[in-house]
Amino acid sequence: MKATFENLSEKKKQKVINACIAEFGEHGYDSGSMDGIIKRAGISKGGLYEYVSSKEELFIFIVDYTYSRLYEYLKRRVKEEMQILPGDLLDRLKHVSELAIDFYIDHPQFVYLIARTSNLANDRISQGIQSIFRSHFLELFGDADTTRLQYPKGQILELAMWLLLKTRFDFLTEIKTEKDPLKIKHDYMENWNFYLGIMRGGIYK
Repeated sequence: MKATFENLSEKKKQKVINACIAEFGEHGYDSGSMDGIIKRAGISKGGLYEYVSSKEELFIFIVDYTYSRLYEYLKRRVKEEMQILPGDLLDRLKHVSELAIDFYIDHPQFVYLIARTSNLANDRISQGIQSIFRSHFLELFGDADTTRLQYPKGQILELAMWLLLKTRFDFLTEIKTEKDPLKIKHDYMENWNFYLGIMRGGIYK
């Protein structure tokens, strides 16, 4: 993003960010348009290009912003509750998932955007997004205890990342029809308990 974007008032900056999250979350990168963002944000085309050089730059910025908000929330929740993340990888996955679902329920638009990054046609953008996700993921899970694993750590972490993607899609499917947040949270954690139960029986020595 250009320096002019950082110089905007917080209110106007957030308006542009929200417009980007909504546009790319609804249409994805390929079908999402700068015109759509301009319309949602209520700014001129010239105004948007004062802040950003390209659609690609804007998309990567917005995805990074979204992941940063999510992982900042998770780390803050851990700190506020004065908890130490479980050492065991699967216990940590369960604990973090219990925190993450609260964020998902409060910010479904963020989850829609994250889900849209799973099948990008542009390899360069896809690799950039994967790098952002891995960076944040490893902040929370990279130091988990994997000494008991009977498979390479890298492969198990790849499986964990795939499960994050799967459970997010399950969440998005449910919120289209289910409005009770307690029911959504219960079902989300039931899915995780099922997947983690299978993993416990198969990945440890």
